[in-house]
Amino acid sequence: MPRGNEVVRKLKELLDYEEELTKRRDEILEELSNLKPKRGTLEFKWGRNKIGEKYRYWYLRTYEKGKLRSIYLGAKIPEDLLEGIQNRKRAQKLQRELSRIEKELKKIERARKEIERALSLYYD
Repeated sequence: MPRGNEVVRKLKELLDYEEELTKRRDEILEELSNLKPKRGTLEFKWGRNKIGEKYRYWYLRTYEKGKLRSIYLGAKIPEDLLEGIQNRKRAQKLQRELSRIEKELKKIERARKEIERALSLYYD
């Protein structure tokens, strides 16, 4: 059975880890609030001009009201659209990390409740 000092040390580690996760969760939520993600994927198609040279032109493919829609963009992708799609990918990555952090925080909360219950049985 662990000694009192070891229990206190492990409890402190747990609380420090909880604080670290909470801080990271707040950072993620702040970053997510600043992102402006755009829906859709970029797709290009090849074409040929009048003298037979190959070039590509871009489409934004997105779903609207359950139907796939292709929006012609031309030879260049608008910067705000490109940034919005990159923001969407970043937001998805942050959402996955946030989900993992929330699960860890729930585990910590359960452990804290179990510790409180054990202490109340011991000291009552």
